[in-house]
Amino acid sequence: MAKSNLWTLLLVIFMALGACTKDGDTIYKINPDEEKPSTAPLVTVIYGPNGLGDRSYNDLIYKGVEAAAKQYGLRTLQLAPESEEQGLAYLETMFRQMESATDSIKRLFITPSPVYDTFIRTNNRRLEKNSHADLLYMETTTPLEGKGSTLYIDYYGAMYMGGCLVHYGSANFYYRVGDLVTLLLANPYTQSVVEAGEGFQAGFNDPLPVHIPPLYLHVRYLSNESAGGFTMSDTTAYRIYKEESNYKDEYLDGRNLVTFVPICGGAMHSIFRVVRSSFLANDTYVGIDSDTTGDDCYCLFSILKHIDKVMIDYVGLWLNGSLPKHQTLGLADKATDVIIGQYRFGVERILWMNEGPNLDSLRQVAIRKEKERYER
Repeated sequence: MAKSNLWTLLLVIFMALGACTKDGDTIYKINPDEEKPSTAPLVTVIYGPNGLGDRSYNDLIYKGVEAAAKQYGLRTLQLAPESEEQGLAYLETMFRQMESATDSIKRLFITPSPVYDTFIRTNNRRLEKNSHADLLYMETTTPLEGKGSTLYIDYYGAMYMGGCLVHYGSANFYYRVGDLVTLLLANPYTQSVVEAGEGFQAGFNDPLPVHIPPLYLHVRYLSNESAGGFTMSDTTAYRIYKEESNYKDEYLDGRNLVTFVPICGGAMHSIFRVVRSSFLANDTYVGIDSDTTGDDCYCLFSILKHIDKVMIDYVGLWLNGSLPKHQTLGLADKATDVIIGQYRFGVERILWMNEGPNLDSLRQVAIRKEKERYER
């Protein structure tokens, strides 16, 4: 689609924002024959390119916003651009409309992707012209100068727990020699990805309370682009799986049982599918963001990010006029956590209870580590 035609289409969409509603997954204009169009508050989410549908972080945001809409009686519009250019066009059109709006409808705009950082920080003051419009920019630790709130979910503590726990997760608990843990990171530039990886490595490298045959950690990035690595084909995932299974160094002989820890958004599901298809092997994975422990016996545990619950709370704060300028939420705030996979650990429950760490005690250690790191 030519850029001029795209702008025309977007202008038509957003001119109707004051008279749109949402029922399930269907967005439609209010019946013009109705006596009075709805003036219910409107929450609009503009995701990063191809972000929605990842069955993890972005889908949890979608779920939380829809739950908030049901709880508070709101309208929602959730936009999933196919490219960065399209997402920026959505944002520009939204800002233009808010600059000239004359109604008193409360509107909250949410952008959960750091790909829009430059635009948001350059243009957020434009919303000051409309006292009924608010902005929530997520996944940044740097507050906005001017109008708008920021939110960051700190994954360090929960990932620290995961790094400790992965030592206890192998089915070959007694006999492991040379097993490999592969930490797959989307890219080395996205703050939340990098810090999550650092938390996992810190937990993995801390001394263990009992003697366990050693695991070896291999860290690799899926992309060297600032927003890359969040999508992956199954054929690429299979290639990575074979490379890690055959990975050699001074400790590993290339016949590795692998536990995958994929901090890479929707790309992780390709890894999950490959591991599940290799049912004769004993390879495993760690679930990220959402709970995948009930899916199969290959999931050791899940490291959770409760962004859906956080979104419900934040929409409530916005409606009450008490949206904080900035918050960083983590393990101590119950915005993140770890849940053990019953399929895998159920057969080793006695071993886990006798030799594994106490989860509550480990959680407190991780909370302290998280607090010390960020000095909050």
